[in-house]
Amino acid sequence: MQRQGWRVTFEDLALFWAIADRQSLTSAAKATSMSQPSASRRLKAMEQELGAALVDRTVSPVSLTPFGFLFLDFADDILKRYRALKLSAGQNHSVIGRLTVATSTSPAARLVTRWMADFITAHPGVHLELREMSSQEVEQRIANNDASIGFMGVPAHSPDITSYPIGEDEIVLLIPHHPLFANLSHPVLWESLYALPFICRRPGSGTQSVINQALIERGWPLCRHIVLEVDTGTAIIDAVESGLGAGFVSRELLFRRELRRARPVAVKDFSITRPFYLAYRPHRLSTDAVAYQFLRYASLRLEQLQGS
Repeated sequence: MQRQGWRVTFEDLALFWAIADRQSLTSAAKATSMSQPSASRRLKAMEQELGAALVDRTVSPVSLTPFGFLFLDFADDILKRYRALKLSAGQNHSVIGRLTVATSTSPAARLVTRWMADFITAHPGVHLELREMSSQEVEQRIANNDASIGFMGVPAHSPDITSYPIGEDEIVLLIPHHPLFANLSHPVLWESLYALPFICRRPGSGTQSVINQALIERGWPLCRHIVLEVDTGTAIIDAVESGLGAGFVSRELLFRRELRRARPVAVKDFSITRPFYLAYRPHRLSTDAVAYQFLRYASLRLEQLQGS
């Protein structure tokens, strides 16, 4: 029964966002420090209040309904404004200048854009330049002083660049709705898959490096039939949905994407979770006030995440 006078709270919005993010009510409950029954009641109460289903519970992993995707935009906007308000409290709003950020595709999908939106809201005098590229190119931009801050899927190799983990991402296999992939087992066996058509990232991609290394560590063969190499994870999703082949992608890229002609699948005994890294050159901070302010913001953001 719906509670008398119940209205959506920040906690409810955070729970719903976590459900969309993790595609699991149980995982979302844990991430928001709720019991599973409490999270289930809150989700049901939200749906009763709004008069429409938000989550399709008939599929696994759970997915959002069309109205759920609409509500996700609303929840994301409200939570973004709330985070920016909390983060801006007591900060110096007088910082003015340009911040050039280089980022690889996977963290750019959600983490970087959210962090940048919060930072710009708290510091409206900052002009942001966001450039998307491979992890290898991100490190090169920082080394050449063409970017103040970088986000990458692998740690920096140069000793002159500091990099530290700021979040995690899961790499998942996406397969098309195509006869070649129709009779695969659940979960999929790699020996029945690696010779089928694949779409991969070009050399320099942090995601592709992590995938190849994980396969090598297990003594498994690398993808034998690569039909297409692309520059971004988004291009992999588009190619898989067109039916060209399968491809590994960051789950970050699937967050708000309604897949119509492809689906993520589990590979037996193969699970990849890798960190995202924030990278910068320490000596530059003495002359780059905006970058210094952003790193202060990043430290505060990480403290809030670890304390939540």
